[in-house]
Order: sequence, then structure tokens, then C-alpha cells
Amino acid sequence: MKTYHDFVIKDGQFIGEFEEMYQNCEDPWEQSTQPNKYSRAAGILHIKNFGIKSILECGCGLGYYADWIYKETGIIPKSLDISPNAIKRAKRIFPHLDFELADITRDLKKYNNINCVLFAEILWYILPQLDDLFEVLLTEFPQKYFLVNQVFYKGSQKYGTEYFTTIQEFIDYVPFPLLGKCEATTIQDTTIETSTIFKIQLK
Repeated sequence: MKTYHDFVIKDGQFIGEFEEMYQNCEDPWEQSTQPNKYSRAAGILHIKNFGIKSILECGCGLGYYADWIYKETGIIPKSLDISPNAIKRAKRIFPHLDFELADITRDLKKYNNINCVLFAEILWYILPQLDDLFEVLLTEFPQKYFLVNQVFYKGSQKYGTEYFTTIQEFIDYVPFPLLGKCEATTIQDTTIETSTIFKIQLK
């Protein structure tokens, strides 16, 4: 039986069949329970600490993190995903929130009225487009905030190693100045939860 890994990254190869994944997997990444909460909680603290008033959530999936943000901050994020099935399900689960089908590698600049761009666990899926997205952020979202929640791996990363493998390598890769960072794990986890926030301007 296939798991969500079979549709995303498997054996060090990017597959990226997100629509097929949402058609075949009820709860990929255990979104409904969010078992590893460190990065998501830290992201909400960044939102509060920097007085952020509006959020563009890129990679909303089924909407559970958007709902957590709303409950903690009162902000309804503009939540985007590339999967029609994910957006349909998110709208059904959280009808009070704001979900929209979009591909940020093409559509990001459409949302430049928003104060903070959140990449919600999507870095590994947009690596080839990342430098172009930084250019869009710099051009269309100057002086705003770039918030990234991302899992890194304890020595087991097979994909994207030519870009970065740790939070510090990622921070060094981003062309914007860092404002805050958080990383946390438990002893038994094979992953490290991280949240970073940057000001969108050149270092």
C-alpha cells in the first residue's frame, strides 16, 4: 500500500505528485494531529513577536495550520496549495478560512498586498525555483516578512543536499537578513523542527 512518501520524495528522488497524493492519502504528514509541533508553534510566536497582520500561507494542505494560526492570532491567512483536492477538502473542513488554488512558482506576485509570506514545509518541493522566488519576494514584497517552517534531518537527508542540509546552511542560502530562528527536536525524532523569519531586503 502506498504512503504519501511514494508521491512526494522517495529514495532521494523528487516525485511531486501532490494531487495524486491527496486523492490516495487521507491525512498525509498527519496534518490533523500535527505530531511535531515545534516549528508550527514557533512560527506563530514569530507572527506575534513581529506584529504581523496578514499572512500568505504557501502550502496549506488540508488547512490545519491555518486554523491554528487563526485561533492563536485572529488572523485568517490567505492559504494556497497546488492541489485542487487539498483545497476542496480544506474548504470543507474549515469553511471559515480562506483557501485558494495556486502555484506559487507562477502566482506569488499576485498576493503582494500581504504582509508576510509563509513557506509552510515546502522548501524541498521548490528547490529549483527557489532563487527565482527570492527575486519575486525582493521585487514584490520589499520590507515585508518571509517566514519559513521546515523540517531538517539528522544525517539522513538524501534529496536537496546540494542546496542545504541544516538550518544554518539554509539561513546562509537566503539572501535576506535573519530576524529570528528556532530549532527543536526530541531525542527519539529523526527530524529537527525549525522556524526562521527574515526581513525581505538584501543583506
